[in-house]
Amino acid sequence: MPVQASAFDTVVVTYSFCTIPDLESTFSEIRIVLKPNGAVLFIAHGLAPDEPVEKTQNLVNPIWKRIAGGCNLNRNIPALISQGGFKLNNIESMYLPGWKPASYSI
Repeated sequence: MPVQASAFDTVVVTYSFCTIPDLESTFSEIRIVLKPNGAVLFIAHGLAPDEPVEKTQNLVNPIWKRIAGGCNLNRNIPALISQGGFKLNNIESMYLPGWKPASYSI
């Protein structure tokens, strides 16, 4: 469905940044449809700040990606969003209940 430029005040993305193969194109499309001063609200799992968990994420990711539909456990989501041209405000993170390598959420 074609969308007019600057059509949306807010774009919401839930647990997708881990799987999208071409985030650069995705961020470009978001910038096109988002109004100036619009907001991107997201929740994602990604690279954990704790070294033992990060090591496990990096070790398991090649297999995880194959069995989990392309999902990456070890993407640094905040860094990728910043590189995509967005300013990060009010970032919160935590481990949700479950297996730590898959439950670190931003």
